[in-house]
Amino acid sequence: MVSFKLSGVVPPVFTPLNDDQTINFEVIPGYAQFLAKAGIKGVLVGGTTGENMTRTVADRKRVIDAWVAAGKATGLHIMVQVGGAPLMDVVELARYSASAGVDSLLTLPELYFKPTNVAELVDYVGLVAAAAPTLPVLYYHIPRMNGVPVNMPAFVTEATKRIPNFRGLKFTSNDLAEAKETLKRLTGDQQIFLGADSLQAPAALLGIKSAIGTFYNIAPQLPQQIYKAMEAGDVATAKAVQEKLSLAVEAISVEGSWVPVMKAAMELVTGLKMGPPSLPLRPISAEARKRIQERLTKQGFCAK
Repeated sequence: MVSFKLSGVVPPVFTPLNDDQTINFEVIPGYAQFLAKAGIKGVLVGGTTGENMTRTVADRKRVIDAWVAAGKATGLHIMVQVGGAPLMDVVELARYSASAGVDSLLTLPELYFKPTNVAELVDYVGLVAAAAPTLPVLYYHIPRMNGVPVNMPAFVTEATKRIPNFRGLKFTSNDLAEAKETLKRLTGDQQIFLGADSLQAPAALLGIKSAIGTFYNIAPQLPQQIYKAMEAGDVATAKAVQEKLSLAVEAISVEGSWVPVMKAAMELVTGLKMGPPSLPLRPISAEARKRIQERLTKQGFCAK
C-alpha cells in the first residue's frame, strides 16, 4: 500500500525567476525555510502558481531537484504537479519525481486531447500513476482553466477502484456541493484539497479541512488560524480570519492576472525575490504594484 499523510494548509509555491526568464534557484532554500518556520508541513511544486506548464522538462526537473533538497533540509513534504505537457513528458516527469525523492504527485488532465468522461480521465491518471507506482498520486481538478468538467464524485469512485496509488485530488472550483459529495467518496488516507483561497472556512464547515491556495505563501499563518478556530468550534473567529484573507486576495487580484499580481504581493510582504512571471505572462505595472502595496499596508500585511 502507498500511504499518503499530507493534510492541512499547503502553499503552491512560486517559481522564482530572473529578469531574463531563467530560474533563480538561490531563492528556494530561504523560501522553504520561511514556510517551514511559519508552521507549513508541505508544499505543491509546479502548480498553476508555479507556472510549470510554461517551462521545459529540463527546467521542471531542476526545480524538482531544488525543492527536494529544500524539503530534506526543512522537513517539508514535497508534492509535485507533473501535468500540463504532452503525455510522454508527463510520464517522464512522474518517473523522474519518483527517483528524485518527491513525496507525492499531482497531475492535470491532458490539455489538448482532453478526457471527455470519467473513464477517459481515469485512464489518463492511471497512466501517470503507473509511471510512479510507489508514490501517492492526486488529480488536479481545475475545470475553469482546462475545460474538463468531469463529475468528481464519479471520478473519485472509479479512480479508487482502478488506480492502486490514487490518493485524492486538488479541487479548484467554487462548487462546494460537488466538493462535499466528493469528500464522501474518499476512503482511507485519500484527501481533498480545496483550491479556492476565499472559500476555506465555508468548506471547513462541510468537513473539508485541507487546502492549497496561492495566498498561503504570502501569509501562511492565516489559513492555519482558520483551521485551528474551526477545530475549536470557534466559527466567529474562523469567519473573521477568512474575511481578512479574502479582502487581501481581492486587493491583489483586481490589479491583473493571478500569478503576476501574486508574485508581486509575495515580494512586497515577505521580501523574497520572486521576479517576473513566466512568459507569455507579463509583469504588472509599477502603478499597479504601488496600489497593491498601499492596500496591503493598510490591511496590515506590509510594514508602513
